Amino acid sequence: MTVRSMLGRTSPLWLGIAISGSLLAILIIVETLFGRWGGIRIEGEIDPFARVSTGVLRDVRIAIVHCLLIGYLPAAFLHVLRSGRRTVLVLQGALSCTREECETLAATVRLSTRWLLLTGLFGLTLGFLTPYMSPPVPPSVWNPATWSVEVIWHRILGPLVMVWMWWLGYSVVTVSARLSRLARKLQHINLLDLSALAPFTRLGLTNGLLVIGVLSIASLMLIETGLGATALLVGGPTFVVAVLSLLLPVRGVHQRIRQSKDDEIRRMNDAIAQHRGDFDSPGASQRTGMMADMIAYRGLIEDVPEWPFTTSTYMRLIFHMLIPVASWGLGIFAEAILGRIFL
Repeated sequence: MTVRSMLGRTSPLWLGIAISGSLLAILIIVETLFGRWGGIRIEGEIDPFARVSTGVLRDVRIAIVHCLLIGYLPAAFLHVLRSGRRTVLVLQGALSCTREECETLAATVRLSTRWLLLTGLFGLTLGFLTPYMSPPVPPSVWNPATWSVEVIWHRILGPLVMVWMWWLGYSVVTVSARLSRLARKLQHINLLDLSALAPFTRLGLTNGLLVIGVLSIASLMLIETGLGATALLVGGPTFVVAVLSLLLPVRGVHQRIRQSKDDEIRRMNDAIAQHRGDFDSPGASQRTGMMADMIAYRGLIEDVPEWPFTTSTYMRLIFHMLIPVASWGLGIFAEAILGRIFL
């Protein structure tokens, strides 16, 4: 069985749970064997109002976040690819293609090996630079002799997390752009019923949620001062990619809707101009009603939104953006609870 076929059969959810669960179990065993939980009681110091924690507790929490991210990111990456291909198959009716033709189109939703390598190297470089951006910076960041048990997890998983973050961003942008170009193959745009275009919007919202999920987990280690640069490094690009993930899949649809509107309005203007002279002829009163209908229809077409978004789309986007804030708040609450338990 090839790697591609194995990934095709793997559930992204269970993949993420298996990776994160295994790493967390190993982390707990290692901390127990080295007696680090006692170190939390001795060295840990928590002030939930100042949002500062020091000592072993801080390092353990950051290690836990790294374990969660290293499981979440490959799962999200795999889900992005599957969602893109699944969207193509759902659009079979709108594309007017056979099942075999849609499967061929779905197979074109893939990533470039060259760009995976380039983005991975860039992420790896940032991963090695990140410890220098999170004060307090130790004198020898990459000297293994200075690493504690918890810092070993940071140094090993940190660069890998950054690589997967850039791979996830690249996959979201690439799959979204591919689906946007697919809008050119749509046979017809029904301006009075845009529900057939909903799969494009759902893909954008799904990808946006997957990207926001990264920030929601990362916010658990940003609940204190001293990690401002890391917050900007992670949070800024995450929000940018989240917005792009919503807009990119529907960009091609937006262009098709705008073109269809322009064509239909131009057709109605020509029809109105053609019948304008009929008002001077006998039976003009009957044609007045037809003219009013054409003008009303043109106004209806002009009011069609050029982006296939509804009120629920904007509400879901706002809800997605608030998830990291809720996660950050829960992290502060959990930190306070741990402080009462260990200190």
